[in-house]
Amino acid sequence: MYTVTDIVNDVNRSCMINNMVEDKFSYRFVYFVNDGNKGAKYYADCEYGNLRKALENIIRKNLSLTNSIVIAEATVLKDGKCIRLLSRSYLFSLDEYFKRINGERSDNRYRHAVYGKCVVR
Repeated sequence: MYTVTDIVNDVNRSCMINNMVEDKFSYRFVYFVNDGNKGAKYYADCEYGNLRKALENIIRKNLSLTNSIVIAEATVLKDGKCIRLLSRSYLFSLDEYFKRINGERSDNRYRHAVYGKCVVR
């Protein structure tokens, strides 16, 4: 399970790699809202100072018990070229969240739940 902080950190790393001044660009997020066999593609534009707020709004406004959201791309235009800033897609699903807090699922970062908190290894 990913967090908004993971996405912002990925964008920051990509900006460093591409030698970009972060606040000089407009960012575009491409995301999908998947409900069963149906999916819809959406775009959200924001400035660097609003990255976290824009991502939180995407998740808050679209995520429900019956669907999932995939943040697929973050891009900027630099010298007329589209530069991709995310190294992977990020899935947000309440089903995954509930599995995590019930201790049914773990990954490399979280070993198990103790008193409702995840222990970071």
